[in-house]
Amino acid sequence: MQEAAQRRGMPNFQTLLESSPLPDLRLRRRAAELVQSMVRGQSSNSLGCLSPRGRTQESFTRGAYRFFDNDDVTRTALHMPMQESLRELISPSESASVAHDLSVLNYSGHNRKEDLIPVGNDRTWGYELFQSLIIKSGVPVGAAVTELRNAQGILSSEQDKAIPFIDHLEQAERAVDSVEKLLPERLLTHLFDREFDDVKLLRHLAARRYVIRCRMLSRIVAVHGERQSIGKHLESLKLQHSGEVTRRLAQSTQTYSMWIGETEVTLTKPSLRGVQKRRQKPQPGAPLRVRVVVSELRQPGEKPLRWVLLTNLAESALSVVERYLERWKIERLFFFEKIGFRLECWHQENAERIAKRLLLVQMAASSVYQLSQATDDKSIQVMHALAKLGGWCGRKQTPIGPTMLMRGALLFLGAMQLIQLHTKKDLFAMARTLEPYLGQILRR
Repeated sequence: MQEAAQRRGMPNFQTLLESSPLPDLRLRRRAAELVQSMVRGQSSNSLGCLSPRGRTQESFTRGAYRFFDNDDVTRTALHMPMQESLRELISPSESASVAHDLSVLNYSGHNRKEDLIPVGNDRTWGYELFQSLIIKSGVPVGAAVTELRNAQGILSSEQDKAIPFIDHLEQAERAVDSVEKLLPERLLTHLFDREFDDVKLLRHLAARRYVIRCRMLSRIVAVHGERQSIGKHLESLKLQHSGEVTRRLAQSTQTYSMWIGETEVTLTKPSLRGVQKRRQKPQPGAPLRVRVVVSELRQPGEKPLRWVLLTNLAESALSVVERYLERWKIERLFFFEKIGFRLECWHQENAERIAKRLLLVQMAASSVYQLSQATDDKSIQVMHALAKLGGWCGRKQTPIGPTMLMRGALLFLGAMQLIQLHTKKDLFAMARTLEPYLGQILRR
């Protein structure tokens, strides 16, 4: 997969890892082996990654644990290949979206983990995962920022010391600054869901491009010199029909009519962040003019599906809505990490080890994303074949997800390993021996 990516001009993570700032060549090669094994899938009980040919599973798993527990293996060193990859894939003057979001990792059943925090509700223990995903032309590229919150604070890909946790909004501001520093001279648009609707964050983003879903409709703003809530102002906003939208649901496909409208408001009130929980004083700021885009999906007899988006983009209102839709890609990244890489089953005993393994997973995920972007006929045929092995039904209207691709790659690479280890005659002899026990499976 890495050789094919290199032929298409994609970054080669094996080469990038071998030039990473890990202290010696042995550790760099071990990191490359781990990334390759993660692409091949996890072992059945998720204790570790699949071992390469010539290595026993036990020795490879022990070596992986020693690697993640090594103090010389730092998070920043493991993250550097991903940073170099993103710089290669997103050229100066190119545009890209950056989806920032948070996900809860549930480790309630892992009693030996030393640094869990309450997440979700009082009965759930685990960690909080924050990531900033780069999206180019609607396709995920890789995570520019990965942070894991545990009992000691935030373990970030951006620095090796734990960062004190203040709140998720401060975490988002730091991530925006990190991505802008990593990819200067690129046209980046930062995407946030409604949990990040905050006056101070909006002011922090004023000099950058952004789209944030509005949550605080009761927020008082200035409209033509008058003060009223955003929600009250939007009651008089007229929406225009902008076409039809088809949504694929679990058991059916439904068509909605899309209605879009826009207006402008000015934020004048001080930020109340930290006033209630940390007893901080309100933080005033300069008046901020914000464009408000409203989108509704309507269907007779149903309540409209309504989004209120805050932005400073100069694009058409429809383009703003389409840009916000790209934010869903980071939800799929969380799903890919939890289901494809079995993130919530990892047995590392603390967040530091999990964070290091997670940074290698980002490279494995990026490799799978690269395969999904194949454009030449031969690579597309291989991609379709792997997707069918992974559960794809073969219909063109059904998208091929990264989890399908990785499942197919796991089966394919497992078959390749069998061919390397055993002759065709040996495999058929094994099948005859197993037939009394697995006859129904072998005959299928």
